[in-house]
Formats: sequence, structure tokens, C-alpha cells
Amino acid sequence: MRGENMEKITVRKAATGDAEAIARLLTEVGKVHSEGRSDIYRSDLTKFDAEGVARMIERGEYLAFVAEEDGKVCGETICRICERAADKTHKARKWLYIDDLCVTEKCRGGQAASALMSAAEDYARSCGCVSVELNCWAFNKRAARFYEKCGFVPQKTEYEKIL
Repeated sequence: MRGENMEKITVRKAATGDAEAIARLLTEVGKVHSEGRSDIYRSDLTKFDAEGVARMIERGEYLAFVAEEDGKVCGETICRICERAADKTHKARKWLYIDDLCVTEKCRGGQAASALMSAAEDYARSCGCVSVELNCWAFNKRAARFYEKCGFVPQKTEYEKIL
């Protein structure tokens, strides 16, 4: 998934100094979700503000990567390692869960998202993970196409009946 503009995009582990930029991107994610499912998501809130992002990075609760184009943050992904011990029905396993991936409107369709996904996958391999997993809302067709292009396949389907 390398493109002609890949040399312009750099990906690195996020630092607390990236908190403002990540928080702005999370606001974009919140907008997409509130527009797609206004019955679930509030339009006036975001998952983390800049202070929350900085704390998350400092504490190591999640790992974040940022993509930069021309020295400016244009995308982020927030992920964490998950582990499950073996039990009566499940095998023991370790995976990387992508909690969030967002690229600025200006950079969508370029190489930033692919570069972020590659960084997350490389990190997962280095940690001995067997898979990378994420959730994608059914209304978010553009994101679903991107994930499928990256080789993701549906793991399960969650259904609802709104009353």
C-alpha cells in the first residue's frame, strides 16, 4: 500500500506534546459518530480532550502513533495490547486492538492512514500479537472500505433492533 507520496508521511510514537493535535482529530471522529448515530453519540463531546490524551500517553494506558505530513500531525491511531487467558472455550491469545484511527479531512485518501495502520501492525508483530482487531460502525462505509483494503475481514456481526 505504498504510494507516490509516502515519503512525505512519517509515523512516530506519539508524545505528550501531540495531545492537542490528537484531541482535534478525536473531535473529528466524534463528529462522524454523532452524525452517523445521533441516537447514541453526543455531538458536543469527544472521547479525550488534550489533557486526557496527555494523561493517556504519560500513563501508557494506550499506545498512540501520529502521522505527520510536512512536519504537521495529520493523523493518529490509538491502540492497546489485549490478552486473554485460556479457558474452557477459548485459547490463550494476544492481540492489538485499535481503539481509534483518524486522518484529517485534507489528508484522507492519501497515505497517512495506511502508514498508521502499518505502524500499528509492525508494533503488534513486535509484541507477539496474533492479530490486529478493531470495530467499525455499519454507517461508516468509507472506513470499512479502507479496512478491507488493508486486509481486514469481518470477525463477527453485532445486531440491534431499535425500539
